Amino acid sequence: MSRVRTSSEIRSAFLEYFTERGHELVPSAPLIPQDDPTLLFNSAGMVPFKRYYTMDDPPTRRAVSSQRCLRLSDLEEVGHSPYHDTFFEMLGNFSFGDYFKKEAIEWCWDLLTNVLGIAGERLWITVHETDEEAADIWRTRIGIPEKRIVPLGDKDNFWGPAGDSGPCGPDSELHFDMGENTGCGRPDCRPGCDCRRFFELGNLVFPQFLQARDGTRELLKRPGIDVGMGLERLTTVIQEKDTIFATDLFIPIVNATRRAAEESGGSTPKDEVGIDVAIIADHARAVTFSLAENILPSNEGQGYVIRRLIRRAVRRGLALGIEESFFYRIAGVVIDSMGEAHPHLVARREQIALAIKSEEERFQSTLAQGTALFEEIVERTCAGGGRTISGDDAFKLYDTYGFPLDLTEEMADERGLGVDLPAFEAAMGEQKMRGRNASSFADAVDGHRQWIDELNEGLSESEFVGHALKSRESERMERETAGIFSEPVAVVVTRVRKGADESLIEFTLDRTPFYAESGGQVADTGLLSGEGVALEVVNVYDEDTSTVHVARSTGAEISAGSRLDAVVDLARRCRIEKNHTATHLLQAALRRILGDHVHQSGSWVGPDRLRFDFTHFRSLADSEISTLEEMINAWIRLDSPVRDQIVSLKRAVADGAMALFGEKYGEEVRTVAISDVSLELCGGTHVRRIGQIGAFSVISDASVAAGVRRIEAVTGGAAQLRSRNDACLVRAIGEAVKAQPDELLARVLDLLSENNRLRKEAVRSRQEVAGESIGTLIDGAVAVHDGCVRAVAGRVEVGDIQSLRALADRLRERLEKEGAGLLATVIDGKVVMIAVVTDDLSKAGRLKAGDLVGRVAKMIGGRGGGKPHMAQAGGGDLEKLEEALKKVPDIIGVLLDDAGA
Repeated sequence: MSRVRTSSEIRSAFLEYFTERGHELVPSAPLIPQDDPTLLFNSAGMVPFKRYYTMDDPPTRRAVSSQRCLRLSDLEEVGHSPYHDTFFEMLGNFSFGDYFKKEAIEWCWDLLTNVLGIAGERLWITVHETDEEAADIWRTRIGIPEKRIVPLGDKDNFWGPAGDSGPCGPDSELHFDMGENTGCGRPDCRPGCDCRRFFELGNLVFPQFLQARDGTRELLKRPGIDVGMGLERLTTVIQEKDTIFATDLFIPIVNATRRAAEESGGSTPKDEVGIDVAIIADHARAVTFSLAENILPSNEGQGYVIRRLIRRAVRRGLALGIEESFFYRIAGVVIDSMGEAHPHLVARREQIALAIKSEEERFQSTLAQGTALFEEIVERTCAGGGRTISGDDAFKLYDTYGFPLDLTEEMADERGLGVDLPAFEAAMGEQKMRGRNASSFADAVDGHRQWIDELNEGLSESEFVGHALKSRESERMERETAGIFSEPVAVVVTRVRKGADESLIEFTLDRTPFYAESGGQVADTGLLSGEGVALEVVNVYDEDTSTVHVARSTGAEISAGSRLDAVVDLARRCRIEKNHTATHLLQAALRRILGDHVHQSGSWVGPDRLRFDFTHFRSLADSEISTLEEMINAWIRLDSPVRDQIVSLKRAVADGAMALFGEKYGEEVRTVAISDVSLELCGGTHVRRIGQIGAFSVISDASVAAGVRRIEAVTGGAAQLRSRNDACLVRAIGEAVKAQPDELLARVLDLLSENNRLRKEAVRSRQEVAGESIGTLIDGAVAVHDGCVRAVAGRVEVGDIQSLRALADRLRERLEKEGAGLLATVIDGKVVMIAVVTDDLSKAGRLKAGDLVGRVAKMIGGRGGGKPHMAQAGGGDLEKLEEALKKVPDIIGVLLDDAGA
């Protein structure tokens, strides 16, 4: 019997065992690998230590860890297999040129059998078919019978590398025997069989090789050890369960999912976890841990993985009968059950819930819009005898309703259908082609225009000398007066080529005071003059290692070797710098007010305003925006200095510098510090003291993506002008409604209330008139289908879609049974139609409102769909509406005949 039982005890026992044997306890690394761009996530316990195996002097020779991992290779197995999951904790012990196979095997066996209490007779061993050394240790030193040592090939017993390069080598796996009744029943069943009698409990990897990206391998100077045991699988064995989803790591999450289904009127399997529940429980852990590390749902990279997992969970919830948002509540149970071992989850509880709920609601909207079209596509495909959804249809779902391809594939697979992937890719390629810039250049080389005059091929890089530009008129510059330029900088033209059109030329300089557009900051503008040439610089951008200047040509030619004076439009630069420094203050203030989940997701800094995108999941309250402005303006009044320096990336991170997520940095970086308020990695230009910003004012706060908000703001003179304009507007409104400023809000609210009352009266009046028309329409009903069904159609006058739905409901009630109808109206110049079918017809499948409204909409060039008893359509040619309405009785009759009703 095991000496430990709970998952927490198992984790602690593993870590204590190896720390007692000289291993340094290393905390879990983040889910996103820090030094390996070939991996989306840390997929194994050794990933954070990959470079240790090739270092002459690694930070430690022995390490032990419990690493948070996320692996997608087994995504389709989750829920169908009792042992697979996407998120897991990998318990690992490692040697970097210290001990090797003998110690690794002996310690592993001692830990499993003597400490964790697993029955040794139920453990089988696999080794690489060429690794007689490992086989001999298991046989002679551990005493494993020969029949329980199974040699296998590379497919089963050669591990790595993680990613496309790195340490790798043969491995030896431990497999737990679940018993003869579990598997295929064959007498020769053993590890390597496809049945589920044996499952991998742990893996001892012996990294002996270093694999390059081209697949070639060389021997490591010092072979190492990489032992990994999944906490979830160890817990399954020790708690004597038949699936990981029945262990204490999952049961609270499983039970919460079951309750959510029951509360929604759904049901779950009684005697087993069930596929849908297992998938939701697994994905809840993966999503919760990812969001805790600020990996937010998006359309690319790690963010897309999280978005996909949330969407998969929501669809599984629908399968259980859960139609409302629920997954964010399941994430709360993950935090409750795992927060003690992972306290960083608790600190991010609110942000995790908000992110998931926001994504759930967006996806539910996407599903509602696209499911009707998907069903129509499936019906059409199957009716034609096809088993594959066309690429055009899959692209239509993607382009019109936001259905990602993998969602269409998954939904199609559930219907036994495939998707024409090559045709989808072709349609996607055509769209990208249409969206590209139509410009082309005959002299382009590798996507760039060709240089026609070069001073020296080695002078393509430009030294930037524009961080501290000076002006003799600095006082006027502070007032943002136009026409102020920097002191001239002597430069040499190194290369020249044609511009994007005949009025432009492009060139590089040996050094430049002009800032190239980068990091969200727009490029400088200015002038170049000398040798009879005067050029207006209108843009600067980086191309490979070059800084390319774009200037408006005045007819005079420059050539490689021309010596010119460069001056920057300093008044414009001044305004840009104020806005750039303000974005640093803005991020600092947002993190103080909203929480440390706030991170920059993008920015744009120009001379007239700034735009800052950040991670957050709801709009800012008016009080939060006021606090934000007050905090930033208070900092501005302090007039603290802005200091920059070049330091190592390691030191910058250690000092707590904020970095832009996803940005790649070199070994040395530039930091920009503002007192104790802000420290960021930044290559842009800034004011010397924050008092130069003058003032800060928020223009807007809006959502730009799931979990990402955007603030636009102004500084300096623009902020002061905005304040004056606001004051003038308040006075003007006060005069218009005859109220003093302190009475203005109450007066406006009174006027709005009165306006709403009058509007409701007008709507009520229109509904009464329209309601009377329902009786008239029913009186004029046409008998169809041998006189068994009444058909009604007509145009009504209502002001909004809600009123049209109310009338449609009334029509359906008045028809009672054996009836169908279609009402049409025009709202904001667009045709809107609603079809209704009585329950006796719709529930029996004799007639569907979606079919009716779809046929009529097609006649006028519109489209629509909906539920069997009520469906809506819109768009199309208004002039064809009356003719289409006349055809409604005939269409109803045809649909009934086609259904054999």
